[in-house]
Amino acid sequence: MNIEEAKREIKNTARIYLLKKGEDYAIPLERQRPVLLIGAPGIGKTAIMKAISEELGLGFVSYTITHHTRQSAIGLPFISEKVYGGEKYSVTEYTMSEIVASVYDEIEKSGKKEGILFIDEINCVSETLAPAMLELLQRKKFGPHKIPDGWILTAAGNPNEYNRSANELDMVTLDRVKRINVEPDFDAFENYAVNEGVHGAIISFLKLHKDRLFKAERRESGFEFVTPRGWEDLSYAITEYEKLELKPSEEMILQYIQDRETASEFFVFYKIYEKFYQICGGDEAESGKIDRADLTDSTFEERFALAEYLRAKISTISSRAVAINQAANILRDEIFVGSTNSVSVSKKASEYGKKAFETTSPFKKSIYRLIIGVLSGEDPAKEFEKIVREAKEEGEKAAVEIANVLRFAVNSLGKKQETTTLVSSLTQDTVFIEFITLFRCDEFYSLNSELLIDDGGLKRKAKEALERSRK
Repeated sequence: MNIEEAKREIKNTARIYLLKKGEDYAIPLERQRPVLLIGAPGIGKTAIMKAISEELGLGFVSYTITHHTRQSAIGLPFISEKVYGGEKYSVTEYTMSEIVASVYDEIEKSGKKEGILFIDEINCVSETLAPAMLELLQRKKFGPHKIPDGWILTAAGNPNEYNRSANELDMVTLDRVKRINVEPDFDAFENYAVNEGVHGAIISFLKLHKDRLFKAERRESGFEFVTPRGWEDLSYAITEYEKLELKPSEEMILQYIQDRETASEFFVFYKIYEKFYQICGGDEAESGKIDRADLTDSTFEERFALAEYLRAKISTISSRAVAINQAANILRDEIFVGSTNSVSVSKKASEYGKKAFETTSPFKKSIYRLIIGVLSGEDPAKEFEKIVREAKEEGEKAAVEIANVLRFAVNSLGKKQETTTLVSSLTQDTVFIEFITLFRCDEFYSLNSELLIDDGGLKRKAKEALERSRK
């Protein structure tokens, strides 16, 4: 199963575990098996757990169990006195587990009584902690302290071939969990990467070399490997390099892509991609100042790189417009409804400041920062009116810019495989689909129809985007 399928399965599991029958959960707590994800390192196991909690509005606490001693996981012993049969006895008790206490802290902090507790590297614990892990999976307890009802226990581990300290889980343990094996999969990664703004050079390189998404080989010098996590972290680094007008080197890439052959190949490809950044890195393509690139004698890789560069440009344009629109909607629906006062506005500004800090999504950060900007102004009500106007203007402007970029693509690449790939990738971009639902772009619909890309799927996605925008 790939990581996207695993996410869907875990999300469904969380939903059925939290269904209630009267005051009680429909599935008794003792029948709610913890979810155990087993998969290679760096493929997104932790990320999907956090994403699920956000999408379902649940609390989230994550711990890497190998960072804990037996005392911090179970609690510290102390002596108390108890009376049995009229006589006093000294009895060993335990302070609350640091991990269980963190769940209660999250409940107090977020106000969410239901959530996900995620324990990573669960099959790498020491022998002294192993019995506690079995009790955790069996009874949802660390020592004498129970995980609060309404909190779903999830865990993850690496197969033995990737981690020498990993222990094989026995049948007794496995018979108490819901085990999901996860494999690296490019299609799932591409869908995630397009929506998370992973650098276009990385997406296009991996489209051409899908086998380089994940690679792990043990050699005399040690492991040489590439993981989806490495690619995503490299994306962040390259993006910041470009902002500072620094040029990534092969050695810099090797620090993230720890396989020399893959790092070298990507470095060569990045220089091809960078060429198109020089040609249309400003606003000439979207403004219509230039309407084509000269691709005479160009290689397939060069044409493919241009298509992905233009896809990323369109994604950036649509993200900007949708972010302003979503910020305006949130401000209208959650804040500027009825009467407001300085205390409630200040409280909301603080709340969205916290959200901006906690989210890892650049798109969500941009929304929250727009909201904070309005709420922190001298006259928030006037700032709100201004952003509502800007949302409409930005959407109309973006529709024109996207049409210009699409014409640039057709003029440069023709209506061939590279342009088809560009348009097909855009249909995977949930923010772009929301954009064309809100603001429309006839150039895209026409090109999508002409290239015979699945209209039924596009219409379904557009309908889902419209429903999201109305919430």
